[in-house]
Amino acid sequence: MMVPARVLGLLLCVQFCMGSEVLRLVDGGGRCAGRVEVKHKGEWGSVCSYDFDWDARGASVVCRQLGCGTVAHASPYAPFGQGKGRIWLHPVFCRGTEATLQDCPNFGWGNHFCGHEWDVGVICTEALELRLVDGRGPCEGRVEVKLRGRWGTVADDNWNMNDAEVVCQQLGCGSATDTKFTWRDSQFSSPLMLAYVNCNGNEKAIWDCSIKGWGPYSVPRDYNTSVECQGFSRLAGGDSACSGQLEVRQGRAWVSVCHGHVDLMAAQVICRELGCSTALPLPGTGHFGAAAGPFWDGAFECNGTEPLLSACTRRPSHIKNCTQPAAIICTPYTRFQLADGGSECTGRVEVEARGVWRPLCATAWDLHDAHVLCRHLGCGSAVSLPPPGQFGTGTGTLLHDAFSCRGSERHPGECPVEVLGQPPCPHGHTAAINCSGVTEPLRFHGGESQCDGRLEVAMRPGVWARVSVGMWDNGTATVACQELGCGVPEKIYAALATGSGPMELQELRCDGTEELLAHCNASGMTTKTSHSHEELAIACSGSRRLRLAGGPGRCAGRVEVYSRGTWGTICQDTWTLQDATVVCRQLGCGWALEAPGSERFGPGTGTLWLGAGGCSGMEDALWHCPAPLERGCKHGSSAGAVCSGLLDLRLTGESSRCSGYLEVLHEGTWGRVCANGTSPATATAVCHQLGCGTGGRLEAVPAQGSDPAWLSWVSCEEGARLLWHCPSAPWQLQECDPTGITHIACEEDTSDRSEATSPAPALTHSTAPLMAAPRSTSALMVLCVILGMLLCLALVALAVQAQRARAQCQGPSKDAASEVVYEELDYSLMPEYQEVPSSTGSLSQGSATKMADHPRDGTEENDLQVSPGRDTGTDVHDSPAQPQHSPSHGYDDAMTVPEVPPSLHTRDALVQTPEDMGYDDAGVRALATSL
Repeated sequence: MMVPARVLGLLLCVQFCMGSEVLRLVDGGGRCAGRVEVKHKGEWGSVCSYDFDWDARGASVVCRQLGCGTVAHASPYAPFGQGKGRIWLHPVFCRGTEATLQDCPNFGWGNHFCGHEWDVGVICTEALELRLVDGRGPCEGRVEVKLRGRWGTVADDNWNMNDAEVVCQQLGCGSATDTKFTWRDSQFSSPLMLAYVNCNGNEKAIWDCSIKGWGPYSVPRDYNTSVECQGFSRLAGGDSACSGQLEVRQGRAWVSVCHGHVDLMAAQVICRELGCSTALPLPGTGHFGAAAGPFWDGAFECNGTEPLLSACTRRPSHIKNCTQPAAIICTPYTRFQLADGGSECTGRVEVEARGVWRPLCATAWDLHDAHVLCRHLGCGSAVSLPPPGQFGTGTGTLLHDAFSCRGSERHPGECPVEVLGQPPCPHGHTAAINCSGVTEPLRFHGGESQCDGRLEVAMRPGVWARVSVGMWDNGTATVACQELGCGVPEKIYAALATGSGPMELQELRCDGTEELLAHCNASGMTTKTSHSHEELAIACSGSRRLRLAGGPGRCAGRVEVYSRGTWGTICQDTWTLQDATVVCRQLGCGWALEAPGSERFGPGTGTLWLGAGGCSGMEDALWHCPAPLERGCKHGSSAGAVCSGLLDLRLTGESSRCSGYLEVLHEGTWGRVCANGTSPATATAVCHQLGCGTGGRLEAVPAQGSDPAWLSWVSCEEGARLLWHCPSAPWQLQECDPTGITHIACEEDTSDRSEATSPAPALTHSTAPLMAAPRSTSALMVLCVILGMLLCLALVALAVQAQRARAQCQGPSKDAASEVVYEELDYSLMPEYQEVPSSTGSLSQGSATKMADHPRDGTEENDLQVSPGRDTGTDVHDSPAQPQHSPSHGYDDAMTVPEVPPSLHTRDALVQTPEDMGYDDAGVRALATSL
């Protein structure tokens, strides 16, 4: 006989929901923390147990029964106050596997051999929260824990990087980079939630560590345990920290993320997390080169509102053996518009950055920049550049950002931008554009430029239709490339469908002689819903692009060419300075200083592009040079270039790379920065760009020697992450005034860290034009090092022999007896504390020592020891009266204390207030310590 679905649902509800009806946690600030109470015969009553009975196993039954996660803390000493009514249960020796608390061995309902002072309490993990506050983001700041419904601080005078590592990993913020513990006297301090935290560094949560004190406690000190995390995600291999390949933290290593495992929503979260404003449409695969390491085994699914990428939903990987990393480009420019020109496609250029609209200065604005902006606005191509100021001056201060677009970018935010050293902009000198206003009837989507990618045709404004692989022919590709001004087709291939359009174009055939794609298929174009897994993709000759990879900036590195839909390298066999000169000019990077080989920027990956070389130095593009006739490459495919337009920075004059005089590289020469007019926020931008933390201190120091300076009046604003985006006086070799030169000391010194997050090191350390680094080490130097090591070993051996002879002459030492006496004195001041079933107690004075290892069960708090004041001069006071233990429970008179931690400072009064504890007599005398 079939059971009705409604009856079956009721039976299941009774089975799975019964636990919450007969069990609860009270006075803990929420349903997952508090005093354990059970319901029997319609009446609620408490649960009591002795310390040898109640541990994490019994508490785990409670947390699991309530659906509150796992156990964070368990205590039998009425930590949430004593109950007022019946004691219903006295469980003993729970195994931890029971379905409900009443399934544990017990003496029956209402039968117990303990009083309310033994009412057990539990804190489950679902009742706890962790956060970092008052920092520059969710992965930096003061550590706070939410306990009993309130946020409070964490205190530990031995707080270290292992503790900080657990905090960062738990928050999804990668590894810890810095941490410190400070305090100050305060009458209005935050409650202390956790005291004496000891982590190994591999725990999943901070409450999995050994914790001696569970609050809240009221203290006359304001404790500040601050942590700075490296972050869960980063962008590497780009021109700045706001563009590059996506890498995430896996344990203590960075791994790449597959290109198909991140979408635009995830990119928006990443850009916001990194403080890089907004994300541009995702570029094609290989945009920043090949991945340098292993791949993250999974995909991210974000809704766009998450504060961190680690908060997004993680899905299983759907791409096997991925080889292409995800590329992301963030931009501070959220919107562009043309104003006061009479139409949406003509007018004054205005840019929205960080929520503020500002007109753009016309000093560095050219037709290449205008072409990119017109296409981005859907206004066709740029027709002309009207005189600056023709459409008015607009409101707000002029934006000095100098765009250096090549014309093939899909968004102005993809163009290189520089502000540092730009000349001042005259009043009213605003950029203006006159776009054609004609929307292109077709486009290439998802490629590296507007001249390669998946072919799509406009059916009506804003609606695009795919072209299926079934209509694969050279005629269609030829007409499409010509109509878009992209030359001739170099490659036609099938690309996986990405869901960019719901419609698929049918019956498209071209002979290749038509001027426009609309002239093909004169009978008209029809569409149907797309079910194809592949789309037609084309790479036109106009999609060729050039870049310098593997260097410290966009104007120095290994020469790579984008052709036929892939990036390739250049053979260095016949590579000359004239060839490098063409590359530098084509990239807008000035002239060539060097033409190095693979020893400078490393070997490249991908195909070898043979159409380069033999340049005279006057060509306008590398592919216009007559390539050498010989084929093959004997000395490697890693031709490089170092251009005069390379910008770099460093801190010099001290042993650490994160502290010293600020110097910048311009036109191949290093120069200092004058301190006059340089803002304090400049230190933050420099330290962040060098990978030396997120803050620093700037000071003016007297100039020494005759080294020239390049810049003055560098005015970075708060939040700046790159020095190149800060306004300054124009580039000019100069002598600084009496104010002196700029010296910066970053907060984080990374000279001894195993992982460097800074860009590639400076190419030279002289104030002269760039020179190649030495390639060999002197044999004399090697010989001197070996002789020095042998001499050191001989001296060590002689010292050991002398020490042994001296020990034999002196006979037995008296130090051992003295150490025994001192040890015994220490133990007289170091009682081993035990918890008591009492609401009153005290802790003797001393300084708490951090324990190396503690068991994760209910007996962990019995190991707390305290030691006398440290040798820094802390006074050790007389021990207060020991707590009284009631003999009514049949125990020996063992000396015990309640489960509150010692105060962290001399003469502190660390108190759990009555309203927090749930009972009246909750005063706890302080343990005198010093930090």
